Amino acid sequence: MRKHRNASSVVLALIVIAILACSPQAIAKEVLGLRADETPTTVAFVTTPTRAMFTPVATPTLMPPATASPAPSSALPVAPAPTALPALNLRTDLPALALRDWPRPANDNGRGIHFFADRVYYTPRDFEIQMPRVIDLQMRWMLVIYSDENQMRLAAPQFKAAGIVPVWRRYLRAYNRYSSWERDVQILKEHGLPPYFQLYNEPDSEEEWDGRPVNRDAWVATFVQSARDVYNAGGFVGLQVLDPEWVRAVIQEIKTRQGERIFGRMFFVPHAYALNHPPNYTEDENAVLGFRMFADVFQKELGFVPPFIVGEGGWKIGEAHDNRFPKVDEPLIAKYYVELYNWFRPPGRMSNGEPLPDYLFAFCPWLLASNTTAGAWYDSFEGNRTALIQSVTKMGTFTRQFSWDKK
Repeated sequence: MRKHRNASSVVLALIVIAILACSPQAIAKEVLGLRADETPTTVAFVTTPTRAMFTPVATPTLMPPATASPAPSSALPVAPAPTALPALNLRTDLPALALRDWPRPANDNGRGIHFFADRVYYTPRDFEIQMPRVIDLQMRWMLVIYSDENQMRLAAPQFKAAGIVPVWRRYLRAYNRYSSWERDVQILKEHGLPPYFQLYNEPDSEEEWDGRPVNRDAWVATFVQSARDVYNAGGFVGLQVLDPEWVRAVIQEIKTRQGERIFGRMFFVPHAYALNHPPNYTEDENAVLGFRMFADVFQKELGFVPPFIVGEGGWKIGEAHDNRFPKVDEPLIAKYYVELYNWFRPPGRMSNGEPLPDYLFAFCPWLLASNTTAGAWYDSFEGNRTALIQSVTKMGTFTRQFSWDKK
């Protein structure tokens, strides 16, 4: 019996070995009843989906075995420190200027006006027409827009001969960078004019960004770079903004960059439009006295107030914004401007009764001449402002006095 079982076991083992030795294809053909030379046809199995197939089935939530949590680290991740901007590389041989040290025109009466605005590329003929007018008006200051160095070379000797100190504004948008400040400063020095430069104009207004988003941080960085270049060239750095917070942002950035030397040769250019408010109006910034709020900012941030040269402002014929006050007409605008310019007549007193501050160097209202702007004194499509022109011309001559002149 044992011998028979052993023989059967041997036979079974041999069969298994033979089966394993066969290829899978051969086995499949044998199972399917195919000949050795036939290939089985591939059959695709397609399942038609039914709603039942997409019915979610609740499955038990598997909880992972509890593991020991690592002990929390006592050291919190440290945020990388912001990269500090490099200190401004400034000359060390330029002294800070006290108010009495700043250059001013001879026979300074504080009287100024804004030159062209709609045409920033002027011609010799323009000066033949305009210079006799400003001389008759006894202007001593001028806000002048220029488009390139050729315009400066054309205009500078004209203003020098007329005894006028211009504040120059290169025609730039708030997003423009400019790299020729040193050349421009040198042109003025060659013509014997003090290098007053207003670096940008109303950068906090949308109009100066041409549809781009207003970007204070970007503009502050651009201004500080220009201020460095003008300062190092020996020029005077003119800041012009409408929002006191932008003044603070500029001051803070210059301090952060260790550029405090700039403050000693920086001036401010307020825009003081009055709508139809009289010269003594003080209720808000829409006034010819509106520059005073900026003086408070400088005093708080710097401990002193730099020179102020109002570069735009005043009144325009037809203004009637505030119904508490009369509409601005020809007789009224003449009266208002005579009162404004008389602030600078000794002893020097503003319309609100306060003494004329030493820091207010000049007032240059809008606008000497333009054939496209109703507010222009000359050449407007509405005609010349004859009553205004005659009234200012008849004011007579005087020289303003500062506090140090009265001692």
